[in-house]
Amino acid sequence: MKIQRLLCIAAIGLAAVSCGKVRELAVKAKQAMEAKAAKSKAGAVVVDPALQALVDQTPEGAVFRKDLAFPDPLQVKVEQRLTFDPARIVVKSAIGNQVAAFSGTRFFITRYERAGERIDLTMESAGFSKPEVDKVEAEKAKAAKSKADQTKADQAKADKAKADKTKADKARAGKSKLEQAKADQDAAAAAAAPAVPDELTSIKELTGCKIGFVREGKGWKAGHSTDFKLAVWGRNLEPHLAAVCVDAGVLPRSYWLGKRRLKPGDCVALAGPELALMLGEGAVGTLNLKLESFEPIGGHPCGVFAVSGNYREAAVPGPDGEVFDADVSISSGKVWLSLVYPVVIREQLETVQTLSTGMRSGHSTLIQGSVSVAVTRTWKPAGPATK
Repeated sequence: MKIQRLLCIAAIGLAAVSCGKVRELAVKAKQAMEAKAAKSKAGAVVVDPALQALVDQTPEGAVFRKDLAFPDPLQVKVEQRLTFDPARIVVKSAIGNQVAAFSGTRFFITRYERAGERIDLTMESAGFSKPEVDKVEAEKAKAAKSKADQTKADQAKADKAKADKTKADKARAGKSKLEQAKADQDAAAAAAAPAVPDELTSIKELTGCKIGFVREGKGWKAGHSTDFKLAVWGRNLEPHLAAVCVDAGVLPRSYWLGKRRLKPGDCVALAGPELALMLGEGAVGTLNLKLESFEPIGGHPCGVFAVSGNYREAAVPGPDGEVFDADVSISSGKVWLSLVYPVVIREQLETVQTLSTGMRSGHSTLIQGSVSVAVTRTWKPAGPATK
């Protein structure tokens, strides 16, 4: 009996120890799960609660609202990047055409502040950057060139310059004064003609510039400026400011998706006036959108659409005041459309484009090639959102 009693006591003790270990393991597992959930929550994109409160979404889908009063005042920052690779640029002028192949990124970072009848536009950054790989290769080529090769190149250049001068002197001596005057005029025009890269890099001169506009009738009027550069920029933007601000999201788009509830998998075809959902007024073509998911971007609740199609636009204004015609084919891409206001929050597109523009100097430019488009709009009402 004693032996049996001792065995029972030992068994009870072991069971108690086992239960303690099980409880300990269970507590550790719970703590691990809670830590993982907290980490996942911390890494998730947080939606702005004021905007989320305006979302009209049910298990049947979401409505892309256009019935709310558009926010005023409003702050918007737009980061736009067009990466050309490969592409070519043709600059046409009175003396002929200049053609070059190039790769690089044209970029604008603009900030808009709207308060009632006034809009302030700041060009935070603008320019054209070449791929880093080009810089690296250029540095390697420069480092690889020996001093002897450089000397040889310099000598060859000097010999050529001397030969060209001799040839030019003989040619000049054989020409009449009228012929010489015409030749000198052509040479001056050629020297004044802009180099191809300058057509893309000149926009950097606007970096740091700010200009204000006030509503005047149905249009907008730039504030007076004694700075010539600002005055020209404002004058060029005045007739196009409304279109530029609609594209930026500072003003609402004229067409939106309306009262129909959309769920992931639904498709929308845009044509005619409906293209104003993504493009400017008067665009021609067809765009196909397919809703993939709902997710916030920068705190803004959005519907994410895959997009493809083709379109043409005429006289499309940019934030620098330049106007161009565009013929675009979108092979693939995504757009993030706001669930609460008629605003496109983000665009990521792979395209083939033909862009043409008449430069203010009287030259015209044609750009053709593959273009990756990335546009992000940081969109923030300066006042409280209203239902």
